[in-house]
Amino acid sequence: MTAATGMPLVAAAGPIGGLSYNTLVVLAGVATVGFAAGVAGTLALLRRRPLVGDAAAHATLLGVGAAFLLTGRRDLPTLLAGALVAAVAALVVLVFLRRIVRTRDDAATAIVIGVSFGAGLALLAGITARGLPGGAGLEQFLLGHTAALTAQDALLLAAASCATVTLVAVAFKELVLVAFDAPFAAAIGRPVGLIDTALVALVAVMVVVGLPAAGAVLVTALVVIPPVAARQWTTRAGRMLLLAGLFGLAAAVAGVLASTLRPGLATGPLVVLAAAAICFVSFAVAPERGWIWRRSRLRGGEASP
Repeated sequence: MTAATGMPLVAAAGPIGGLSYNTLVVLAGVATVGFAAGVAGTLALLRRRPLVGDAAAHATLLGVGAAFLLTGRRDLPTLLAGALVAAVAALVVLVFLRRIVRTRDDAATAIVIGVSFGAGLALLAGITARGLPGGAGLEQFLLGHTAALTAQDALLLAAASCATVTLVAVAFKELVLVAFDAPFAAAIGRPVGLIDTALVALVAVMVVVGLPAAGAVLVTALVVIPPVAARQWTTRAGRMLLLAGLFGLAAAVAGVLASTLRPGLATGPLVVLAAAAICFVSFAVAPERGWIWRRSRLRGGEASP
């Protein structure tokens, strides 16, 4: 059967370049997720809020379980909608703890992560223990499950990712201005609060969309690591966004291909390992900031008379 029937993508036959057509569809969908995650993550990193996505990511399991219980459905749009609601709720609680209760940022983030993730794991365990029809396999959202994606699912991920990148491109100047100098942006009349909210919303959306690629545990790495790697190569925001997107895309493609060639390996960890490899290479060889470049400059200075 084909992806049009709703069966997993890996079931399709007809290899193209050694890969099935449906695998290539999945590859394209996850690659767009990797690119958009790198772009959105760059803005969060520049705004010094890289762990906002972590709080949202750990709440998604609770949303997935709740969406299944409330609707009895386990199609990807329904589960991701539940995950998005839970992610936004976690961010609202995080803001409440920071501003109303006046808890330190790191403590507030730890509270939200621990409580929401624990509640999500407990809910999924309860669904499994009760043997509810269709409840098996929801724990795959922990580490990603691209093998279960259909063509419609991949198109959904690609559409959400493209919409995120488009919004960033449209509001690029305002987002970068607030990220670098929020007081100045407020002084010249920019709605800093609204722009900050939009940025957090974009990160939350990418965390949710990235669930099938990297899972709730590791999806934050897909938002954080590519921008960190890109920062080693450039000091310009526009180039950093593009490089981070390309690094995220490359990591996603490498992870999906590796998991396709070795079906026993989970996709999420492989995607993150590929991103980490790109980051380590950037730390080593990037001009100006790379360890090798700095060492060679130091030795050159020592050799000078």
